[in-house]
Order: sequence, then C-alpha cells, then structure tokens
Amino acid sequence: MAPPDPDKDVPAGQPGNYSLRISPTTIDKLGVKLYDKVSAVVAELVANAYDADAEKVTVNVPLGTALASNDPSTKQVVEPVTPWTIEVIDNGHGMTPGEARRFFLDIGLDRREDPKQGPLSREKHRPVMGRKGIGKLSPFGVCKVIEVLSSGGEKSEDGYYTTHFFLNYDDIMSAGSGDNESRGAGVPLKAGDQDGAYHPSRGTTIRLSAFLAKRVPDKETFKRQLERRFALADSRFDVAVHDQRGKEKDFDVGKFDVPIETSTRIDLEDRPVQLEDGTELPVRGEVGMATVSYRNEEMAGVRIYARGKIVGTTRDFDQPAGFTGEFAARSYLVGYVHANWLDDDDGDDLVRTDRQDILWSSEYGEALRAWGADLIKEVGRKSRGPRQKKARAEFMKKSDFETRAEERFTDKVVVDTAVDLAKQIGSFASEDELEDPEYIEQLVEVIMSVAPHRALMVAFQEFTSEVAGEDVELEGLADLFGKTHVAEMASYSQIASERVRAIAELQVALSSVKPAAEDRLQEILAKAPYLIEPTWSVITKNQYLSTFKTMFETEWAQANPGETVELTIEYSGKRPDFVLAYIGRKLHIVEIKAPTHKFGNADFDRMARYVRAFRAFEARHSELIESFPGGWQIDLVADSVNISDPDKAESFERFSEQGEVCQVSWAVFLSRARTAHEEFLKVYETARARAGK
Repeated sequence: MAPPDPDKDVPAGQPGNYSLRISPTTIDKLGVKLYDKVSAVVAELVANAYDADAEKVTVNVPLGTALASNDPSTKQVVEPVTPWTIEVIDNGHGMTPGEARRFFLDIGLDRREDPKQGPLSREKHRPVMGRKGIGKLSPFGVCKVIEVLSSGGEKSEDGYYTTHFFLNYDDIMSAGSGDNESRGAGVPLKAGDQDGAYHPSRGTTIRLSAFLAKRVPDKETFKRQLERRFALADSRFDVAVHDQRGKEKDFDVGKFDVPIETSTRIDLEDRPVQLEDGTELPVRGEVGMATVSYRNEEMAGVRIYARGKIVGTTRDFDQPAGFTGEFAARSYLVGYVHANWLDDDDGDDLVRTDRQDILWSSEYGEALRAWGADLIKEVGRKSRGPRQKKARAEFMKKSDFETRAEERFTDKVVVDTAVDLAKQIGSFASEDELEDPEYIEQLVEVIMSVAPHRALMVAFQEFTSEVAGEDVELEGLADLFGKTHVAEMASYSQIASERVRAIAELQVALSSVKPAAEDRLQEILAKAPYLIEPTWSVITKNQYLSTFKTMFETEWAQANPGETVELTIEYSGKRPDFVLAYIGRKLHIVEIKAPTHKFGNADFDRMARYVRAFRAFEARHSELIESFPGGWQIDLVADSVNISDPDKAESFERFSEQGEVCQVSWAVFLSRARTAHEEFLKVYETARARAGK
C-alpha cells in the first residue's frame, strides 16, 4: 500500500516554500563536528539512496584532489580557479516538494517510528539504514552548500513532480537568532530553478559545493574508505564512482576484503553473543589474523555492521590494555561481524551518532565485549605458530644470518648455535620491525654476541656429563677451552663497542658548535663511568656506594635544613650534584662544569662545604669508608680555574696537594679516556673490519 501523499498533509504545499526546522547549533554539531572526510559524507548519501529503494547510485567526485585550501595569510578558505562539485545521483523513488518538507527537512525525526515511513523502505521493503534523520546534514562537514534535486511521487502525463532547493550553511547560521532558533519557525531555504517542474525519470541528485579545506583521497584509498562502510547482500544495489578529472577509470564499490591467514580464521555463524539471562544474539561473519600487519587505516581491526552499514570498528573489543596477545591483536586482528540487534527498530539506540563506534557500556555492548575477549584469545592461540614461522623466515632471509655466522665464527658448533638462536629470536620479531634494516642489524649483533656464550654453556654441560661418566677425553677439554676463548672474545668485542660508542658520544658533546650543558655531560658520565677510569667495575662495591649515597644525602639534609644534595651511581634522569664511582680501590666523587666554564670563587665556596662535609662523614663512619681502601677524592672536570680570592686559591691548592680534589680540563679528560681505551678501539676496529663495515 502506498503511503499517504504528504503534499496533502503539509500546509503551504506549493513548490518554493521550504524551511529547515532545526537549530543552527545542532547543524554545526551534527554536520561540521561529526564528519570531516569526504568518503564518510558520500557514504551517508549512498545510505540515503539505499533507503530510497535505489538500485543504481553514481558518485561523481574529483579523485586525488584538494577541494579547497587555507590561505595562511588571511586564514580564509580558497577554492580552486574552477570550483569542484561532488554529486551523488540515484534512481530511487525520489521526493516531491511536499515529501521534502515532510521527511527530508524535518531533522531528527526517527523515520522508523514515523507511521508514514516505518522501518522498511517504501517499495523494496529493505530494512532501512537511517534512524536519527541527521545523515543528510553530514555534507556540512566538508562543504557549505548542499543542493537537492529530486523527482518522485506518482508519474503523471508530464513526468515526476520535482523538488529543488539549496541548504546554505552560512545563511542557516546567520538566520539562527530570535524566533528562527525554534523548530517551528524554521530557516527559509532558497528554491532552485527546477523546483515544481516535472522530470521524465525519478530519483535524487545531491550536489555539494563551496568546500572547506578538504581533500578527496586517491582512487585506491577512496575505494577502500567507501567499501568498508557497507556490507550489503542486496544484488539490486550498485554504486559506481566516476572521476571528474577523467584521470581514473570508473569503478564499482564492491566487497571490502582483507586477506586472513587461513589457519586463524574463525567462522562466527554458530557463535552467538550471549546475554547474562542466557538470551542468544545471532551474529555472522569471520575474524582472524591478517596475512600482513595493518598497511592502512581501513584494513585495521574488526568491522561491526548492522543492517549492512558499519556501526563501529574495533581492534580489541574494548578490552583494557595488557590483555594476552594484545600486540598481535592490535596489529593483525581483522574481520567483520554482522550484528543487526545493535540497531533494532524496537531496541535502544546503541550506535554512536557518527557511526564510528557502539555504546560498549550498554547491556548488549558488555555482552559483545565479553564475547570478543574469548574470540581474541582463540585467534591468538591459532595465530601464534604461523606468525612466528613467518617472522623467523623473514628475519633469516633479510639478515642473511647463516652466511654471516659462518664468516664470523670458525667453530662449526658456535655457528650452528648462532643460527639456532637466530631462528628462535627471529620468531618473536614483529613484521613491521623487520622492515627496518637498522633493527635487523641490531638484532644480528645481539645474537652474534650471545651465541658464543650459549655454545660455551652447552659445552660445559656436555663436559660435566663426561666427568660424571668418568670418560673424559683431551679433545673434549680442548673444545671447552676453545669455546671459552670464543666467548671471551665476543664479550670483549661487545664491551669495546660500547665503550667506543661512549667516547664518541662524549667527543660530539664537547666539540659541537654549542658545547653540551652540564646535565648532558653528567648523563654521559653517569651512564659510562669507565670514561673516568677504565678500571671501573660495574659490579664492584655497588652496595657500598649505595649505602654511602643514602647516608650522606640524609645527613646533609639534617645538617643543612632546606638544602639537598643529589649523588648518583647510575643515570636516573635527574641532574645530580656528583657522580659516585668505585675506581682503583678509591671512592671517586665526580663534579663537572660545562665546557669553557671558569671555576671561580662561588664554585670554590660550594666545593669547600662539600670537602668539609666529606671529611666529617669519614670521621663519623670510618667502617664504611674502610670499604674504600684508597680513600676518597673529588674529581673536578672543568676547563679552567680562576679563583681570584687569594685565601680561597690557597685553600684550593691545599685540597689538591692533599689529594682531596683533582682538577682536569675536558680536553685532557677526553684524551685520557681515549688513551686508556686504545686496546678497546683496536678490538672494535678489528670487529668492524671482520663484519665488512
């Protein structure tokens, strides 16, 4: 049965009398604020065409083109010399002027509850996608003028009755004051020159113009963006895109497909979502891990559809961070879920206004979250093996590890151990990281450094078994010693590389046009105290240093209310007053000054206080200081000393003579560090030469 003729239901039913019954503030919130992509706007217009029983929709759009730009000098939107338009043309049942006023221009009307429209389309009885009645405002997110040209109603001898009018954003906003703010008064709209005429065919054309500073993406991106928004099974609905520039061939909007690793695919047909009361909510679709990690925004995550239109996308089904398999899920989980109950005619509205997500806090949302959590775990279990196998093969191929291991080591057992270790570690590398050559090189070096030690451990285990069986052979002992030597050399090379890196870092910090500040130099020395003296050990006396640090800082604060002193053993991100190190049986307390800084009277006053404090601390805690047989010494790294006060200068000299303070310039400090590490430099260069770098 045909719906009542709205022309007879609406007062002032003559063509040309159009008004928009909505607050301009609402237009701003529902159009400009919610939709900022051309593809999202076009998708809303395509959905309206579907609800209007269209079988064919044509989208005319300039692909890969800036619709307008911002002028930085005036902050105004500038359109190109020949302004573009975007058109969405359908062959649906169209609208007459009365229908436009009754249905199209009454914004916010829930069409499913309207007895003159209902939840099914007029002729084909499709479950309609629209509900809130606001999708028609979406173009205001990208443009300022929406032209509506539509022909519909009963066919007469002259054709189909036509409505033609314009929605102008600026006019609507400027009229939004006084009585026009009310829905009853409405905002007058301009009628077009074809309004009230008759057309030989029915259908609707929506034409957009006067664009904001937006861009239409390239063909492939625009195609993906449109396709992911729909998942229709209706074979009588086709959408074709035409490039207004004429540079791309026309294409149809088809099914959006992301390849899934077969072994991880899960069919959802027999996996309903269950409510707490046991009610089962049917779903269909599939999920799994993509064959490759996300390459673009559109392929990311699981798409959720209701009535054939997207209502949300999720990478984790709203799980809190830290769940098992989180990394893989957020990088590989793909698929689609059809859940029409999220948009039931009689149920609560669970879809966000911009159709980018659902209300997870609802009863249905909570059930979907719990269902999704179990799904992620299962997909994760299924995908673990295939993903690791793929990553392992990729790492071994891109690093050419076997060849490099054979070049690095002469012992076949060490080579085999290195290759085996590379396969294990490579299995856990992420696909994205394996695209980075620097990451691969770093991983190779780590494995090459560890492999000799692992081979040594295996040799020890085998040797222990031989000893237990009292069947020890000289060859076995020689093999053990050989692997010990290889492991030692690998460790020495690694240490050399690290120390050379620290020297280079310090040299750059000192030789730059603007020398590094004190806190940067403090950071370098705190991280690499062996620059102060190569005999420094990372493990020796660390507990004593920690005890000294804690006790001295506490007693200083008690003796000097309101003042604190910061000692550090390892760099912690803070700028310390001193760096502590146990070197050559002596406690070294290192203070540095920025390059070119002249150590003057004020600096001396501060240091003198600390010298006296360290003396007093030594007297009170002789047992702790005995842990450092060589005593203590303040290492002052400063380019020059310029103490003008004679008494202070004499005191500083006395501190130096007594071995309490030792001052060196940065040039001397760097030279001494390089000289002390010459052997490390040689080993480092040898290792680089072997690696062919």
